[in-house]
Amino acid sequence: MIQSVNSSPEEILRRKRKRRQAEYIGLTAFQMSFVYMFRYFLHLETAIIIAAAALSLGWLLVVLREKRRILSVGNRTRILTDAVESLLIMFLIAISIIICLKLGIELLVIQAHLCVFLSGYFCGSILSETHWVTNNFGYLSPNERRNYLLNLNSSIIFPYNSEFLRSLLRE
Repeated sequence: MIQSVNSSPEEILRRKRKRRQAEYIGLTAFQMSFVYMFRYFLHLETAIIIAAAALSLGWLLVVLREKRRILSVGNRTRILTDAVESLLIMFLIAISIIICLKLGIELLVIQAHLCVFLSGYFCGSILSETHWVTNNFGYLSPNERRNYLLNLNSSIIFPYNSEFLRSLLRE
């Protein structure tokens, strides 16, 4: 996203958040459409527990991620932690699916509940990100605000552009 030299930090944050929120809403709506299609395969009690757990997980991970965003752009620990976090979520989902298949649970039941998980996770993420920025951004020091804006990607779907990836290789 092209940013004007004269843009205030608040304006840059507003533009980035607007795009991120649209993507979160789109991803949630996409998953919820699958939840609706698979509704006959859902077990209500299990779906409620999964949704609550996913919402909580999304909320907690975003709070931790938002705190890491105030670190410097080149902080390798921050970059590594973000990557490990994504891999661990994929690993958690894969292990859960394997265990469910070993227990003899039907694939459509697993898919329905996975859609509930992803919907809850995306909802928890957008709510937590909005809450954190609303309550904390104004209290950050100018340097922390700068780092936060540099570390906050405009997109959650395509978080890294080629310029960013090349800069990592140069360092």
